[in-house]
Amino acid sequence: MISFLPLPRVHFLASCMLGASVLIAGQANACPSAERGDCVEVGKWELSIGFGAGVRTNPLADTSDIPLIVVPQINYNGERFFIQNLDFGVIAWQSETQQLNLLATPSYDQVFFHRWSPGNFFIEGNALAMGNKDGQGGKQDVVSSGDDDRELATPEFMPLQTPSARDRHMAGLAGIEYSWNNPLFDVQIQYLTDFTQVHSGEELRIALAKHWRYGKHQWLASLGANWQSSEVVNYYYGVGVNEADIRGPYRTTSALSPLLRVDWNYQLTERWDLRVLTSYRILPDEISASPLINDNKVITVFVGGVYHF
Repeated sequence: MISFLPLPRVHFLASCMLGASVLIAGQANACPSAERGDCVEVGKWELSIGFGAGVRTNPLADTSDIPLIVVPQINYNGERFFIQNLDFGVIAWQSETQQLNLLATPSYDQVFFHRWSPGNFFIEGNALAMGNKDGQGGKQDVVSSGDDDRELATPEFMPLQTPSARDRHMAGLAGIEYSWNNPLFDVQIQYLTDFTQVHSGEELRIALAKHWRYGKHQWLASLGANWQSSEVVNYYYGVGVNEADIRGPYRTTSALSPLLRVDWNYQLTERWDLRVLTSYRILPDEISASPLINDNKVITVFVGGVYHF
């Protein structure tokens, strides 16, 4: 069910869409290289599926880690519109090295609460997509993460009404994404707000990434973080009076989660790649101090083959 947006956010998103209609420009570009991964041609669907062995550790208490066996990847890049797995975007403006997009994407924290959440099949940050870095027709991908330098506040216990510990829902996030590609590293910034009113929070994601290519080998290393407002953190990790144990209810402030990711890809044949991806997310005190959590990190690892249709 789609919820109505608060009036200020309606104005914000409407202004963004109006600005996009004025800024959108450019013509279709074909990929300059025949090597897969350099870019994605305009108007072309790219479908792939990874088969292998992987796991995402689950920091929730009394829950099992999340297996990663089959990981699909869906990409479509038009002149103005793109789809990357669960990300939907409109290219508002682009140059040879920069791009500004209007982006809609789901939240991912609910993956720890629901085994069959879509986020447990489509790995966030396009972890199986290492291409399209040259910005030739389509979204310039770096990684989904975030950053903030301010000192973290000390968590505090306060009453908070939240849903059941096993009833956290996926929120729909929308906002602006900016990327800049240069010879040294790539930069990606996303500012997103909850337009579905699940938690009415905000996220800021910033990442630095570096790509390498040597023959059939490709590497991607990225470092960033994800800042989440107190509404996001309390919705997923807060404890309300109705679900508190002897430790009492739990409420905290905004949180900053650093993230490190390394991907390796080797092209075996025209259709098959060998992929290894790893990511390490540090859960800050605001999250790890929650009675729902029994770890201060999330590790994701996947090793397998990827077939391109």
